[in-house]
Amino acid sequence: MLAEIYGKISSDGSNLSERLEDQLTANVFGTLRYLPFHKGIQPFLSRAIFFSSDAQTVFKKGLATQNDKFIGEKITFWSKKKRSEIDIWIELDYLTIGIEVKYHSSLSSEDQLEREAMDLLEDKRQTPKFLLLLGKEPEVNMIAKRAIEEQKLPKGVHFGYMSWQEVFMQLICMQKDETLNKFERLMLEDLVVLLRKKGFERFQCFQHLSYPIVEYSSYFCFYSDEKLFHFNVSRIEKERYYEFH
Repeated sequence: MLAEIYGKISSDGSNLSERLEDQLTANVFGTLRYLPFHKGIQPFLSRAIFFSSDAQTVFKKGLATQNDKFIGEKITFWSKKKRSEIDIWIELDYLTIGIEVKYHSSLSSEDQLEREAMDLLEDKRQTPKFLLLLGKEPEVNMIAKRAIEEQKLPKGVHFGYMSWQEVFMQLICMQKDETLNKFERLMLEDLVVLLRKKGFERFQCFQHLSYPIVEYSSYFCFYSDEKLFHFNVSRIEKERYYEFH
């Protein structure tokens, strides 16, 4: 709905396949803004990763001290600024946050993040400015790291990133909040189903497979063309190394 309201999707849907990124943005953030801040946007944004511990501290403190229960009017979509169009613009009491959302596409230009950061700097609100990049793993991690290494982003804007995979995991955790009413729970359930369908669910482990376990120091022979088995590994973790002989 929001993507069509803002002109990102034509009224007849003829450009829908080209605007999947905008549709995903509207579906996720458009839904979260209807939830109380501490049940929706706050835990969602708390998973952002920054390259500075000071920035991380200021960001989380700003989220924690937000008093308003609902902040729907503080969130705008596809804000047209002097140099850029920022997908999501959030004006909290103690933070100003710009979010660049990616799904299948890459950055529109090499200086896109730089232009967005400069637009954030020129905002007249006297609050710390944060620019977040939201995208898929592992691409978003590499883009964010490269942006920091190139040192082109202006000082005064704190840059961080989030992944859709982490968003999915956080939405599942948010469902465990016992204070959710049935309507709030239903909204989160719909988002979880949507992101799972988009393929953002991380691989977790082999432990639920009902096949013979491959154990350390054991020797196995397979005499058929196909054999089903699983490894006794409780969890596969990112950036660790596993070797099976």
